[in-house]
Amino acid sequence: MIYLALLRNHWKSFGRSFQGKRMWLISLALIPVVTYVVLVLVGLGLFFGRLVRPAGEEGPLGLLNAHLLTAFFGMLAFRFFFQRPPRMEVAPYLHLPIEHRRLSRYFQAASLASAHNVYPLLFFVPFWSRYVQGQVPGAGLWLAGIVLCLLLSHYLNTLIRVAVDRFARPLLGLAALLVGLQILDQALGTQAVSRASAWCFDALAAGSGRLLLLLATLTLATLATSSQALRWSLRAGPDPSAHRRQRVLPEALTFGRSPLRNLVLLEIMMMWRNKRPRQYVLISIGVSTAYTALLLSDYNAFFGSLMAAAVGLFASGVFALNYGQLMFAWESRYFDGFLSRDLQPQHLVLAKFMVLQGSCLLLFIVSLPLFFWLAPDLLMLHVAFLFYNAGVTSLLMLTLAVFNRRRVNAAEGSFFNYQGFSILHWLWILPTILPPALLLYALEGTPETALSLVAMLGLVSMLMAWPSSRLLARLLTRRKYLMAAGFRIYDR
Repeated sequence: MIYLALLRNHWKSFGRSFQGKRMWLISLALIPVVTYVVLVLVGLGLFFGRLVRPAGEEGPLGLLNAHLLTAFFGMLAFRFFFQRPPRMEVAPYLHLPIEHRRLSRYFQAASLASAHNVYPLLFFVPFWSRYVQGQVPGAGLWLAGIVLCLLLSHYLNTLIRVAVDRFARPLLGLAALLVGLQILDQALGTQAVSRASAWCFDALAAGSGRLLLLLATLTLATLATSSQALRWSLRAGPDPSAHRRQRVLPEALTFGRSPLRNLVLLEIMMMWRNKRPRQYVLISIGVSTAYTALLLSDYNAFFGSLMAAAVGLFASGVFALNYGQLMFAWESRYFDGFLSRDLQPQHLVLAKFMVLQGSCLLLFIVSLPLFFWLAPDLLMLHVAFLFYNAGVTSLLMLTLAVFNRRRVNAAEGSFFNYQGFSILHWLWILPTILPPALLLYALEGTPETALSLVAMLGLVSMLMAWPSSRLLARLLTRRKYLMAAGFRIYDR
């Protein structure tokens, strides 16, 4: 049976990758973290009624039902950025005489074994056993509705990922419209989303079988549509827009005498003329602005030291956090050309450092009106994290980029296909976010002092840019041949 053969090969591939890349060392380091997350989620589900205080007499179930739609929308956005799409798993099997239909079915089912589906259930199942089972007539229907919503967001994410490569602008416009409506809903106090969420899940808890049937039909329709879109993407040709004639820079921006200026311009041109880097630019401006506005519209409900650090990093540093990790890998196709030219490694490092710092300033200016309008009390946080992102975040991402050895095709590939990424790129967020989060937590009573220290940390790092670039240049000199050897290998 073909599906059984695919399952055996999939398992063997995972085992070989686990052993060959020494993933067991990383797994041992992650065991305490995963255990902590599991215990926290289960504890939140079991003791939800003690941790929150519902307004009125709605109880824990009523409070949760009023926010479930917002939570599922947030899960969908999180999946879009971090969940590995099925198409990446299908690609190595396309040369085999296996129907695309069967490949699509298998990997659509196999992709369900994802942390994005398991972790929410670690909260919902204990919550259901404590606050729903035996207390409402439709306890089973409510839990079935939760599972269907998780499946719906899972397959909807697959559909959106396939569609964004061909219809990026309409989808971005639709996403901006939905986020704008959500912000207006919060700002005007209409609470339409909360009312709709409460009506839907309260009806399931009351035993509404028709609503569950409607939800199941919508989930099956999304599954069928996403499977068809996945099969279409497997046999679709290259994007015609990638072969359009590229615009040249105006005469005022042509290469001059300064090597550093030339390298900065080369980085900007590479960024705009290639598909994936250009998508990072556009998505960073659009999504970061919309998501920051969504967080600021209701920040009093969740604000803490860790969330404050996350908002500050995201508002002005999202481009550096994502694009900067692959700073040298974007040029992997012609990295050997850099080695053959008379270029100083320090100039290479400084040029990329300047691009990342410029992106922080650009995103700061774009999101500044949102802070004035939605959260003027957080203006100091926004300014402090501008210095932190320009000084510390950019430097940390550039340091990680020197250790990249995986080839990236900047001209092709689907959006956020994670080509060139490894587990180290996901763990690198910890040394980036922990220093400001710990400062904000330790000095919670005097937030002005904490933010001043965060800004000072970034400012000192910016002033030390020249000696820092010299150290990174030495590291780049020692690793450049290892990087070049890795960039010559196609990682598909």
